[in-house]
Amino acid sequence: MLEKLFGVGLYLFSGLFLVFLFTFVMHILMPRKVLETYFKEPHFSPTEIVVFTGFPLGYMRTVMFMRILGFPASGKRRKVEDAYKLAPSWFCKSSRYIIASFFIIFPLILLIAVFFGVHMMLYG
Repeated sequence: MLEKLFGVGLYLFSGLFLVFLFTFVMHILMPRKVLETYFKEPHFSPTEIVVFTGFPLGYMRTVMFMRILGFPASGKRRKVEDAYKLAPSWFCKSSRYIIASFFIIFPLILLIAVFFGVHMMLYG
């Protein structure tokens, strides 16, 4: 039982690695028009613009925009619901799949880690 669960955990960890790899690729392919139009005031504060411009938090900005492009309703608070109109449809669909994959894989990895932790505490 534990061996099978460990194998599933390895597959999930590999999937998480792929999600991070695809996020890196999407960072390179991020449409400049989206950044030029929406990565400024009033959508972002001056502090956020400075913080999310360079390494390593530039990748966080990419994930934020991927979420907005993949799920336009999530940009309501910052008033960027129409950002998807400036990006190619393949980029929006890819963003949707990558973000959804992360939110499926990551909790499963945490669940398996908790299971192994409890197992180790009970059975040493």
